[in-house]
Amino acid sequence: MIDIDKIIQEKAKERKAKIVIAEGWDERVLRAVHDLKNMAQFVLLGNPKTILENVKKWNLDIGKTEIIDHLKTKEKEELAQKLFELRKEKGLTLPEAQELVKDVNYFGCMMVFTGKAEGVASSVICPTAAIMRPALQILKKKGTLANEFSVMKDKKNNRVLFMTDGSLNINPSSEDLANIAKNSAEFVQSLDVTPKVAFLSFSTKGSGGDGPEVMIVRKATKLFKEKMPSVICDGEMQFDAATNPYAAGRKCPDSPLKGDANILVLPNLTAGNILFHALMQVSDVIMAYGFILGTARPVTILGRSTSLEIVKGALLANMMECNLKADEKHS
Repeated sequence: MIDIDKIIQEKAKERKAKIVIAEGWDERVLRAVHDLKNMAQFVLLGNPKTILENVKKWNLDIGKTEIIDHLKTKEKEELAQKLFELRKEKGLTLPEAQELVKDVNYFGCMMVFTGKAEGVASSVICPTAAIMRPALQILKKKGTLANEFSVMKDKKNNRVLFMTDGSLNINPSSEDLANIAKNSAEFVQSLDVTPKVAFLSFSTKGSGGDGPEVMIVRKATKLFKEKMPSVICDGEMQFDAATNPYAAGRKCPDSPLKGDANILVLPNLTAGNILFHALMQVSDVIMAYGFILGTARPVTILGRSTSLEIVKGALLANMMECNLKADEKHS
């Protein structure tokens, strides 16, 4: 198994990135900041009294971590004005912008947009949509499709799998799937890992017929090959054909992947979201790190039902991505 923890931690500690956490009063957030405070500059949003009472209650040390009351700080007027200027062509009024920045997620995303922080993390309490809505409105790269990207540790088979997209795109087109795969392959390359991409389906190389669901995946594979011809890929294929050499030998012996895919592109959100949650409930496969690809600055979903270790991993991932983007900016 590649040592994904070492890769991410080494890249995360290259410099102290400044990360705003939108739900700064949550126990897992505070415990994570307690453990990681020397590796990053964290900014916690929320009521300072509540946050400090929780720090004391759980006997934690968050050092000199900055705490901002997003409802009372003078910064909210500046951020509201910037949000209005950004979204006025979409019909947003200044009073509406002033109301939106009262929300921790809009406030956090605007901190990143204005350069007051480098990355934002949220959703230990709120649903994923609550952070993704402002993230896509404020931080999404123009002309780029954003997708969720998860790093999964498969202990049974002693390997790491990269899976996408289990949180964002409901019914992606062939072009969307190809772009999701491209985002993911480029990101895996930034980790110094060779990408091997499988486009998943209920069908392996025509076994499920030529229905529209299959054709979307088949076309996506073709489009991806045109975008990244040097990357090994195949599709459409079932999960076992993509990840099990024996199954691949039986179902698709001519596949260049040979059952050794490491990037698994799910065909739609129904398949992706069900699979992600099922794996974490009934198997020893765990989600170690999560990313949102296609945003101009790092956005991290922490997860309402995740463990402290996963929250820490997500923050490390945000730190690493901040440093990767800083390298891109200065290269």
